[in-house]
Amino acid sequence: MIPLTWAVAVVITRPPWYVVGITGAALWALTRRKRTPRTRLKFTREGRYLVAITLGVGFAAVNTGNNLLYLILGMLLSMIVVSGILSEQTLRRLRVERELPRSVHAGRPFLTAITLTNNKRQLPSFSVQVEDLIADGSAKKCYFLKVPAGARLQTSYRADVAHRGLHRYTGLRLGTRFPFAFFIKSRQIAIEDSLVVYPRIHPVDALPLAANALIGALVRPRRGMGREFHGLRAYRLGDDARDVHWKRSAREGRLVLREYASQGAQRVIIQVNTARPEGITDPSPRLLDASCDLAASMAVHLQQRGYCVELRCGARPIDISEQGAGLDAAFHALALLDYDTPQCAAPLPKGVPAVLVTAASTRGMAGGGFTHVVEP
Repeated sequence: MIPLTWAVAVVITRPPWYVVGITGAALWALTRRKRTPRTRLKFTREGRYLVAITLGVGFAAVNTGNNLLYLILGMLLSMIVVSGILSEQTLRRLRVERELPRSVHAGRPFLTAITLTNNKRQLPSFSVQVEDLIADGSAKKCYFLKVPAGARLQTSYRADVAHRGLHRYTGLRLGTRFPFAFFIKSRQIAIEDSLVVYPRIHPVDALPLAANALIGALVRPRRGMGREFHGLRAYRLGDDARDVHWKRSAREGRLVLREYASQGAQRVIIQVNTARPEGITDPSPRLLDASCDLAASMAVHLQQRGYCVELRCGARPIDISEQGAGLDAAFHALALLDYDTPQCAAPLPKGVPAVLVTAASTRGMAGGGFTHVVEP
């Protein structure tokens, strides 16, 4: 009631030209006043209607001198003032945080947590929208209906990234339409962060025919070369049917395979060719993305079948044990791999299957001797 009483008193006691000047100055200040870069004010459709009606009532009140129109003008101005005060109060002393997942693969949805803390002692915040700003110009939104005083609330939004690499976040934007939805007041907070997106992992049947056949040829259903019984497991695509335990399979209604104790896991070398394709001055990163996705998928499938994998995607090779140790380091290296990255120059050992994953020509490559060449 105080803003309304003040507005009515000003309208009644001042001459018409003064009222028109105050009205125009107030509206101009709302739309054109200099603000800090972090605070923005945007009209909604209802807000534009309100401003147009306020201007119309103001001119009508000046031309006619009708006290009722002055009263209506005071009420409209009061609503604008109250909207500005309450929206500013809503965004005051809010702290927002972003929590990224530890590991993300391209093409797989993931959740990003957004935490909003209201540091005000008594007043709650209503209708707060948080936008997570991404370097590519997109934004992900989440909404908080009410944040009580001193409360800390958390929600999350679902996202996915199509390609491997470094996914950058530029900031967070807090916005509100409270209380009347006439204006959208927002405040941007520069909280930069980055997320390393690992290569996409394809299932075996989605790999290129050459890679699928290669995995099927290398994979053995046994844990090693010994014949000592190790255990039973479910049948997988590419396993040798000679090791199916038919009695157990008939009892369980699914194929069950014998496993044998390992006498030393076999080793496979996978190298990614980072040379630029010939005849292309500015090659698309998707060619290298496809090579990295294929190398990561082959490494995962071979490791799951008991092989020790040596991944060469840079100057230093990365060992992936049959228990999975080293997978994260391999994914991280593949995620950040770029064209013309120096490759490991160590000679290939004899008797060890060596696979070259390449989207470019293999002519002129140092350290030949690859037993298999696979194109994505």
